[in-house]
Amino acid sequence: MLKISNVEKGSVAKVVGLQKDDEIVRFNGEQAKDMLDVAYFDSQANFSVTVNRSGEEVSFHVKKDAGEPMGWDFYDECYIEPRWCANKCVFCFVDQLPKGQRKTLYVKDDDWRLSFVSGNFVTLTNVSDEEVQRIVEKKFSPLYISVHATDEQLRKTLLGNPKARPIMPLLKTFAENGIYMFTQIVMCPNLNDGKQLQKTLTDLFGLYPYVKNVAVVPVGLTKHRSCLYNITPVDEKVASETVDFVERFDKDCFAKTGKHFTYCSDEMYLYANRDVPDFECYGDFEQLENGVGLIADFRYQFNLAFRDAVSAKHGSFSVVTGVSATPLMQETLQKAKEKFPNLEANVITVKNKFFGETVTVAGLVVGADIVETLQHTQNVGDTLLLPRVMLREIEDVFLDGMTLQQLKETTGKKIIVVADGYEFCQALMECD
Repeated sequence: MLKISNVEKGSVAKVVGLQKDDEIVRFNGEQAKDMLDVAYFDSQANFSVTVNRSGEEVSFHVKKDAGEPMGWDFYDECYIEPRWCANKCVFCFVDQLPKGQRKTLYVKDDDWRLSFVSGNFVTLTNVSDEEVQRIVEKKFSPLYISVHATDEQLRKTLLGNPKARPIMPLLKTFAENGIYMFTQIVMCPNLNDGKQLQKTLTDLFGLYPYVKNVAVVPVGLTKHRSCLYNITPVDEKVASETVDFVERFDKDCFAKTGKHFTYCSDEMYLYANRDVPDFECYGDFEQLENGVGLIADFRYQFNLAFRDAVSAKHGSFSVVTGVSATPLMQETLQKAKEKFPNLEANVITVKNKFFGETVTVAGLVVGADIVETLQHTQNVGDTLLLPRVMLREIEDVFLDGMTLQQLKETTGKKIIVVADGYEFCQALMECD
């Protein structure tokens, strides 16, 4: 159902004659499927739309500038419900969650439509031939694709899905039809590293520039893995070897194209005890949400604000973060204190008891672990600085269900949530 909830005054939709509660049934004479069709035709210059209005079908012709918005809104129930994942990945993070959490945490979505709309990574194992044709015809691009391995038997093992659709023919079809793709590899030692990693990267680079780039991310393992596939954790040696190989591969790619193609996530560099590449190496930071370039971007954004900083803010501050980000936060505070010695700020490192101490990223720190850490920490500032990645995108709640308001009430502290290095600097310093 695609039912219009509002038509803006003076909009194209209003001028055409569309009304609130019109239900769209066809575009250009073809059945309207979902909100992707709405998004597609909203960007077109000329098309017809047929609606069901009080039981009768009424058709309208739309003529406007390409990209000019229609000015219509739709009821919440019209938006895409995620398609359930058909895989049983050996590294699936949902399978590694503790029991008894809120139901939304256990949702396994694998929907190419959300890949296009929101940048979610999907495996494409449940995409039909009809949907492939739809992607190609309407140029739903870019897509974000979890490849993991291009050796099909290995990929089926990693996905836990012996019926998984072969990935390379699908990627080639998209490339041949001008669909751009961002890809990722969750690297599992002794499974898809070494020669298999080389094969996967080589195959993907063969589809450049339509495969725009690939991120190599270390497998994340929690303490809740009883009865699950036995995966070797990524240690410093494995991470160092992976970083070396990926950087060599990318150097060859850059020599051929003038663009960086292969990246390791920041977490891989942290495991390897190595500093991340310079800001310029990350291009347009297209895989930032995948943890690629976060540190470089944080430093860059902080420096942008820091050059305009004129004084430290009054009060005392504690930066709350995970184990991995602690060195970066300490480095940043040290730089700030060299310019403003009166800045009262420290770093509080939260070890992850909820998922297990092998999980060190700030984005997986939960509220209960913050509370426990603060209870056993001296010199906690009057104001806590928390990274936005600790909270859900659409609401201020941690992964364990604790809300930001509950954390404030429990700790009695003022809390500032910062999204990047620029906001971090502004939270601590007065800037012109």
